[in-house]
Amino acid sequence: AAATTTFSSSSSSSAIIAVRGDVATSAVNRREATLATAATMAALFAPEPALATPPRQTMQVPESDYKPIPGTNPPIMYADVKGGSGSEGGVKPGQRVAVHFDVKFRRLTIATSRQGAGVTGGTPYGFTVGTPAGTPGGPFIKALNEGIKGMGPGQFRRLIVPPEYAYGNQQVQEIPPNATLTIDLELLSIAARA
Repeated sequence: AAATTTFSSSSSSSAIIAVRGDVATSAVNRREATLATAATMAALFAPEPALATPPRQTMQVPESDYKPIPGTNPPIMYADVKGGSGSEGGVKPGQRVAVHFDVKFRRLTIATSRQGAGVTGGTPYGFTVGTPAGTPGGPFIKALNEGIKGMGPGQFRRLIVPPEYAYGNQQVQEIPPNATLTIDLELLSIAARA
């Protein structure tokens, strides 16, 4: 049979001695036991140290990689960075698409769909290909209707967009009138039905 005796001392903590048979063991006070338990739990369940998110890599596309999109005048220039290539095939007018985009003016990002905490890094932007820009269901600028031609899901393309396919002679936020824009466009999916 085990007997437990508590001894009080002049300090605020008390010591507990458990006697079992002829062996006596001493436990540490409650504060030390709690700290030891907390330290052990922290060591066992501590996550790996967080690493800072590396800065987004700037993508340099050689000027020789750009080609004009057929049917655009002045031409929208495009370079396929990831995925297929060409402006034929791919998305058809009337199909609903989901894309990620970054609109840049002089290497500064003015608008993006990648801001947020979603799994893909933001909220995708959807529009129906061929619907006039600025109308319900259509893209916000004409360049998206033209620039998505020939793209397939997972493809990433950089566009150099003349003002005629962007905001024209209007100033929009930090973008001055008659500005040429750079748009990074990633096609995420094509809806089965529009």
